[in-house]
Amino acid sequence: KRELRCPCNDDLGIIRKKLIKADGIIFATPVYAYQVPAPLKRIIDRMAFLFHRQELVGKPALIVVTSDGGGHKQVSKYIKMTVSGWACNLVGAISIISPMYFNDRKDNSAWGYSENYHNEISLKLKKLSHKFKVSIESQVTKTPSFYQIFMFNWLRTKTFSFQADYDFWNEKGWLNSYYFYDAKLNPLKKIFGNILR
Repeated sequence: KRELRCPCNDDLGIIRKKLIKADGIIFATPVYAYQVPAPLKRIIDRMAFLFHRQELVGKPALIVVTSDGGGHKQVSKYIKMTVSGWACNLVGAISIISPMYFNDRKDNSAWGYSENYHNEISLKLKKLSHKFKVSIESQVTKTPSFYQIFMFNWLRTKTFSFQADYDFWNEKGWLNSYYFYDAKLNPLKKIFGNILR
């Protein structure tokens, strides 16, 4: 576990403990040059070990991406990959084009305020917030998607290269399982998982 021997003396340990202790995680980020901002990217990069030895399995996660018009799809996709790699329970994701949502924006933008868009996004936010709250309270994990099953099997290949990863996954009982947690998978998803093994 080389992350425990990292010479960087910063707040990573505090952030890690807060993530583990949290009831749920909301990944809220603007779009900077078609990526997440540097501070968030730095945290994800510094916590790369969570892609190898997952400590947030089943933790409810919600993604909120804001932009001035472009890049939200790419950023949302990147955060979804991170959430899946960390084995969180992705409750949902939403992207918001700020100039279309907020009616007090004064800057000139190709995207003008739209009351219909505002109402549509507000309704989605309300539904997602409720879904996130229910997920935290019920502690029920949803059935993994094909993408999440793919990620699980791809991440398992790291156990062939690193003894620490193998020991961690072996201790968790994941080496011969279909996913990070017990989930009812239909036959097609089981076949898909078996092909990727």
